[in-house]
Amino acid sequence: MSSKHLNVPEKRGKILIVGGYGQVGYMIAERLAPEFPGRIVLAGRNLDKAKIAAGTVGHNAEGRAVDIIAMDVGDVLDDIELVLVCLDQTKIGFVEQCLSRGIHYVDISAEHDFQSQVEALDDLAKRNDARALLSVGTAPGLTNLLSARARDQMVRLDRIDILLHFGLGDVHGQAAVEWMFNNIDTTYNVQDNGRARQVRSFGDSIALGLPDGKQERSAYRFNFSDQHVIGRTLDVPSVSTWVQFDDRLTTWLFAVSSRVGLGRLLLRPFWRKLAVWLFMNVHIGSDICGVAVRARGQAKEGAEEITLGVIGRNEAKMTAIIAAEMTRQILTMNHKAGVFHSEQIIEVDPVIAELNSEFADLIVSI
Repeated sequence: MSSKHLNVPEKRGKILIVGGYGQVGYMIAERLAPEFPGRIVLAGRNLDKAKIAAGTVGHNAEGRAVDIIAMDVGDVLDDIELVLVCLDQTKIGFVEQCLSRGIHYVDISAEHDFQSQVEALDDLAKRNDARALLSVGTAPGLTNLLSARARDQMVRLDRIDILLHFGLGDVHGQAAVEWMFNNIDTTYNVQDNGRARQVRSFGDSIALGLPDGKQERSAYRFNFSDQHVIGRTLDVPSVSTWVQFDDRLTTWLFAVSSRVGLGRLLLRPFWRKLAVWLFMNVHIGSDICGVAVRARGQAKEGAEEITLGVIGRNEAKMTAIIAAEMTRQILTMNHKAGVFHSEQIIEVDPVIAELNSEFADLIVSI
């Protein structure tokens, strides 16, 4: 059952969605506004865009101007109960402002460095009876929740491999595309048998598949933040995240391009602009968005490995649905104060219920 059917606590401040007129932020607002009428605030640097988006969302939503990067918030936070941020940050000054005022904070950022900075604010959140939630969305987010469910089905957990399967026919926002290109040729550490090991995006591959009965095929390393988190939060000795596209040739081309230095070429403004435009405007294949978690060790029923997964469509829409449900849980459930990743306090079944309610063809194996 979705948490939207639970009673809302007495505290009834407003819900500020920063980046609320962007692709994901707007879809989140659409889902929360009917349940929290008169409490949704869509915010961003452009006041006119915020007001227009709020008017379209309806349910007495309002628009406000706020620039969290420049720390220009004025009195915007005075009547806010929860802030949900849908754009990238590198510094935590705005997060500190929220938590110091006892305002709950939710962030869909996929940047592990930023998440680590927010984790350091745990004492501040506790002192002010506030909750901060990280790893929100599809990946990270749903991948974290499936990893926690897999852990609960294991007697001994040795390794988790996370698969992200994307369709090139999907429509991706510019921020998501920019983030992908920023990480296409990067090195990072993964946890391997309890020790840090340096790896490279698209540097190596393994065979993985979704829970749809189709044959496993090559998936390549990629620097998603979930793999940096669940080794600690779920006590997993080895964790890695892998990516594949529905078009096999494109997956292979990405791997080859990374190995020959495409990431360095994309540092040049012309080639970056061209690559982003092509990825956002040339759509090949389906809009599938699938995630799978393969856990190895010893399952409770005796198997040496299990695979859990969810297959839907439209990654941005899935992220919005998941983020909205996680926000509901922060608002309606009596969680303790502090900074958490989603797998630590969010219930997965209501998230799946919300996805099921919007995707008639959703495939779930948990």
